[in-house]
Amino acid sequence: MRYALVPIVLLALAGASAPPDRQSAAATELTTTPGALVEAEVEGKPVRLQLRAGGPDRLILNGETVARLGIKRADFFGSASFSVAGRREFKGESRPLDFVIGGMKQKGRAFWFTDAPPQTGDGSIGPLALPQARLRFDLGPAAADQKLYAFPYYGAINGQSLTAHELSPGLRMGVSFDLEETGPYPIASAAAGAVIANDHGGTVSGASWDVEIIFGVKRPVRLMTLERPFVFGPFAFRQIAVRVRNRVDAAGHGADIPEAGAVEDPSEVVVTANAKGVKPVHSFAIPRAAFAPCSTLLFDKAAKTISVMCRPAV
Repeated sequence: MRYALVPIVLLALAGASAPPDRQSAAATELTTTPGALVEAEVEGKPVRLQLRAGGPDRLILNGETVARLGIKRADFFGSASFSVAGRREFKGESRPLDFVIGGMKQKGRAFWFTDAPPQTGDGSIGPLALPQARLRFDLGPAAADQKLYAFPYYGAINGQSLTAHELSPGLRMGVSFDLEETGPYPIASAAAGAVIANDHGGTVSGASWDVEIIFGVKRPVRLMTLERPFVFGPFAFRQIAVRVRNRVDAAGHGADIPEAGAVEDPSEVVVTANAKGVKPVHSFAIPRAAFAPCSTLLFDKAAKTISVMCRPAV
């Protein structure tokens, strides 16, 4: 395999951490809608949490919430850091604690990052950190022409929930279902965008703009237009926001994508050098807008699948 899938967002603890204790939850399910806040308890005190589909899975609290609840960092393994594609963005703290969500109690580790902008409500949590076996997002009304598409469930509790797509034999791309992304285009890393461009006749055009990855962290992207759509499950994309090729982080490493309207100069001299460095990230985030023809997104940890009920685009 040339490169294993890597999540866009990673959490790193200063020391080893055991997975959270789990109740027997094989038949339990928690249902929500994109952006909704759910009532929960942390250390016996009420909080409101956002259930994230495409962000970090760990329980992450706002700094103000941590102060209000009187939570202190753990004496051992209490340091933490928040990284995006290998670049550390925030330092933070953590501690094991008890929380209740959807009527089920869980013992897990909470994180907070004082330099990160506050989240809506008191914090967020993703599927892998929940005590429930399944997390269901209701997206809209069911329709007779919708079909079920199931994908293998990958990811790690210190990262994010995602699946994979084989770009070519031995080369997998991590795919996240990012209901929190409000932009109109899916977002691809530079390396993934270059492979998709090569396979589907892609060119980039126009000026770059910034997209928010998570917690106020922004990265530049450009618009890539494809001659042939990139199809993934029920989705078909002809335009993709691709990370600008740069050295900001590993998701900015990749090959050049042709400019729209560029005329190739047959006499052009190109000098290249082979140099070892950080392996590029191959990642792809599907935004909320793409789920308009869908009624359900389900993360099923027991079955190890992520599934969507959607009308097929093609």
